[in-house]
Amino acid sequence: MRKKTLFKILFGFLVFSFPLSALYARKVTFPVHGLEVASPRPVSIETEWDENWFLNSEPTQYHHGIARIAAMLSEISYVPVEKAPDSNPLIQSYRLLGFKDSDIEWNYVLDYTSPLTGNNQAAYSFAFKEISTPRGTKKLVFVVLRGTPLSANEWISNINVSDSTKKEVQVHEGFSKTCENLKKSLYDFLKNNKIDTENSYFLITGHSRGGALSNLLGSILADENIIPAKNLFVYTFASPNVSQEEKTSSEKYNFIWNILNAEDIVPSVPPNRNNWKWKKFGQTKILVNYWNCDVTKYQENYVPRMNEYYKKLLLREYSPFKTGPFIQIQVARVLTHLYKNTESYYRSVFGLHNMVENMFWKVFPEQKDGEFEIPAKKETKMPLLLRLIQKNVNSNVEGGFEYALQAFVDMHACESYLSWLLALNEDEAFSDLGSSQIVIDGSHDCAIYNDKNELLARILNGSIEIYSLKAPIAALPLPNKNVIGFPGNQNLNVIIHKDSLLPTVFSYKIEHYSADGTFLTQSEKKHFYPHTGLVCHFKAGEITLMNDELTYEKLRGKEAKAVAKQFGLKQNLKFKIQPEFSYSSARIFNLGFRTGTQEIYGSVLGEMYANESKKSYGLGLGLGHQHSLYGKIMLDSEAFARFVWPQNSYDDKKFNFIPSARFSLSYKPRRRFHFFAATVFDLHIDDFNDAAFAPDFQKKRFSAIKLNEKAELIPSLQFGFRL
Repeated sequence: MRKKTLFKILFGFLVFSFPLSALYARKVTFPVHGLEVASPRPVSIETEWDENWFLNSEPTQYHHGIARIAAMLSEISYVPVEKAPDSNPLIQSYRLLGFKDSDIEWNYVLDYTSPLTGNNQAAYSFAFKEISTPRGTKKLVFVVLRGTPLSANEWISNINVSDSTKKEVQVHEGFSKTCENLKKSLYDFLKNNKIDTENSYFLITGHSRGGALSNLLGSILADENIIPAKNLFVYTFASPNVSQEEKTSSEKYNFIWNILNAEDIVPSVPPNRNNWKWKKFGQTKILVNYWNCDVTKYQENYVPRMNEYYKKLLLREYSPFKTGPFIQIQVARVLTHLYKNTESYYRSVFGLHNMVENMFWKVFPEQKDGEFEIPAKKETKMPLLLRLIQKNVNSNVEGGFEYALQAFVDMHACESYLSWLLALNEDEAFSDLGSSQIVIDGSHDCAIYNDKNELLARILNGSIEIYSLKAPIAALPLPNKNVIGFPGNQNLNVIIHKDSLLPTVFSYKIEHYSADGTFLTQSEKKHFYPHTGLVCHFKAGEITLMNDELTYEKLRGKEAKAVAKQFGLKQNLKFKIQPEFSYSSARIFNLGFRTGTQEIYGSVLGEMYANESKKSYGLGLGLGHQHSLYGKIMLDSEAFARFVWPQNSYDDKKFNFIPSARFSLSYKPRRRFHFFAATVFDLHIDDFNDAAFAPDFQKKRFSAIKLNEKAELIPSLQFGFRL
């Protein structure tokens, strides 16, 4: 009897001291399919499931197990349910998690022609089950919202910021109207199934559009307090921004978890920059990428583990951009510059809304009867322009075009989010490390390289060499400036060079960004002054995360020349051919070209004289040297041998030879285009080339410079441009 009593006491101790979740935890193998899954049949993927996570967890504390299940359901929700529900992956998944068919409701047949809802709809599924707790039986409710299908209608709802008024609004109209419809359907579901919201737990989840709807719906439910926030678990993936309200930052909504890939453009729109203040409710978790974690671990450990899942789903490896949030930051920068506010987004001459809506109708097939199809993968012929781009890119970077297309798919694919969460543990999967960008004004030469002296980017005369860019560096050319992005997980070397005779001002600003690409702060504009004999070297990356000023060292003399040559910053060695047109005060039209390098080049110029009687012609052969004087101002020195056939009363047949020199200043607003003004000195020798300087042939607008009794220099002014 004593043994039995002792056993009961020991058993009771074990039960109450051992976590309840461990008693219920089990592995579940899900049939996974979705929008981008390449396999024709669902892929079997196993993960852990425990309904007691919802009992023992606080919604305001991130839970990796719940996030994995949410990502799994968000992925599977893309498969239409109305066709063969018994074999549908979503219904099968609900069954595997213990939900009964009678307790599942779905709506995947959408009528976009409805005057009440129109395009502002979304497919969804609701399900509930009873779970036993120490405090009695409670209900667990799942709300799974599908992302945007391959249909123009819901894509158009995504860009419906304010279709009704085309003016500034606080909440995204397309998402808001869709949420109102979803909320009504959810409340009806709860009422019909007599679900006590005070004693039930809710998981709301979705990817992309489904993520935005989950985010906004979660905030609405919390505001209305019909479902207590303490019972709400909301996990969104790749959610766009939903609101400009100040309350988005309230801790009230910390039960909402937004999981983002910083390389993904979709979570950054509508933008949060300048006059646009769009955000999400709740807290954010940023997946690891090439910019925000240990690079070696990322490449050798994290990505291979992630690919174990990704290759099952897409039958290929994951293709990251390796540029952190740089691309989505530039999208926000450009959009908010072109479209200052909501009204310009709709009403400007090149209104983005109308252009994108028309594009959606062309790209996505019209759906009938609300059906959503995952099309079979098939080869399609690319448009001519894309084929030309493909040829150009692949001629410089083998397979670069195909990789870029895959990267644009992978940055947003739900399969990417799911694979990262399944492959990595919570302490590995996320990072809050930000990044920085340097905005450079002017026409300097710049090289960025790592500690192994490997060139990562080069800018010549203010123009980015696109095919010199290598991860982790990213850059964007803008009018009269360049934006260079630096990761926060490493420091890289930067040298600034200007092959100019005079010190040329180098202006820059440093911008600071959070891990998800949100703009934080920027420095005041700062300056330093490189020139031919002075190269400036500094570090950027980790060191510029918080700093507002570059600390640089000065490289002079041979050291400066060596480092500029090492990284290909000696522009005067680059071969060019430039057409030229000019007109001089001596009434001479010149048309020809120059060819060579800045160090030395040759010119061939045809001449036509605008004299009053007969047409006269000439030919000039020149040899010259160009040097940068200051900024975009160039100085040219040239010697010419000119051959002129003057048609005048002095000499009708004999050609005249004229030694000539030209000194010009040119301004380069673009890499090749020059405006220039020049002073030309022609050598007049008595009894040798008199006909070319006869009064009725060449106008002398400036006094001659006497050299001796037989020779003088005849000056003139010349204006023109080169391409």
